[in-house]
Amino acid sequence: MIQKLKWAGITTSLGLFAALPVYSQVIGSYDNFDCFNDTGEVAEGFEIDVEDVASTDLIREFPSNFSTTPWVIRYGLPTVKSYDYSTSRPDPEHAYDAGHKGVLITWAATWSGSQWVAPYGDQPFGATVAGNGTPYVANPTYTNGDSCWYYGLGNEYPSSGCDHFGISFAAGVSPGKLTYHWKIPDPSNPGHLINAGSEASLPPSPVLTVNPPVAGQPPVVHAVAEAPENPEPQFGPAYWVKTTTFYGKQAAQLDDLQKGNVKLAKTWKVVSWNLLQRPPAGEAGERDEVENHKIPRNYVQVTKQYEYWAYAGAYDSETNEVDCDGAYYGTEANLLAETRPVQTGCQNLAGNPKPYTRSYWTLDPATNVPEFIAGGNLGKYLGAHINAVNVQ
Repeated sequence: MIQKLKWAGITTSLGLFAALPVYSQVIGSYDNFDCFNDTGEVAEGFEIDVEDVASTDLIREFPSNFSTTPWVIRYGLPTVKSYDYSTSRPDPEHAYDAGHKGVLITWAATWSGSQWVAPYGDQPFGATVAGNGTPYVANPTYTNGDSCWYYGLGNEYPSSGCDHFGISFAAGVSPGKLTYHWKIPDPSNPGHLINAGSEASLPPSPVLTVNPPVAGQPPVVHAVAEAPENPEPQFGPAYWVKTTTFYGKQAAQLDDLQKGNVKLAKTWKVVSWNLLQRPPAGEAGERDEVENHKIPRNYVQVTKQYEYWAYAGAYDSETNEVDCDGAYYGTEANLLAETRPVQTGCQNLAGNPKPYTRSYWTLDPATNVPEFIAGGNLGKYLGAHINAVNVQ
């Protein structure tokens, strides 16, 4: 029997396997993420659109697990609205939901009649006002996945440019496509919020699962990180992901999936980088990160922090596929002479996937024209997910 309980803000699953070892999972995915405002203006809320579920399938919408202090994020509790576009035409903002039923979970400031206000409410930092929404910060700092709320950033939270969101489903529910949007003021209708023009840049959360147990073998945790779905005829946007994996001798707990608390006593960690990109719709060739962790003896926890940056390096101008080959440090002359190489196949010279953070020259493979990449290929920080699984 498998029993799954997913908690908002932090996806928490408790898996009970009959026979062989018993595994207890605490999985943070779409339930537990920090997202930076990438709209270029103050955002007044955030929306998660989930297809192919009903409102009754939800059991938590962060921060409902903080029942006595719901204002741990500036927007407090969200609203949940069901839709059915299987029999009616969707509104223009949700045209991509055509043919589906689903729910919209929306965190939002309130309109006072003259401005948007997102109050702190009654919580440890005092009853004040957390600005009029989530500010836009051009160069944000990374957060490790569970920082963009009161207990993560403290007094730095209001000006951080990010917020923490999450939802949770009942046992056995398999949600359809999830879409994230920041909500911004409608310039033609004061007091009304609309979806920002593009989806929030944060890729979907990786999911951690325990492979079917094999008698006499250590448990294996399977984890996959991917870029967002890509319906386009070219390659989709690319992302760098930094994965920090912690192995612990203490079971992960819901409230421990926070920056500063994740590094439990008696843990060791592994840090890796990878590049994510989806191929054209319907084609193979995806760049993703697939990991299978054999749990060392006496360890019962695997916790993974996924931190995302935009890829800022060269693309093939014809296919939009990332191009890390033929990168040379220094001047165009180094490129033409093929001296001082810095990166091949999006790997460093040691053969490991890793971003390059200094300016370099390369050739556009479609045109064979030299291209200068200022500041390397590690772009803007986008946000983070944090996931964990217990094996005991």
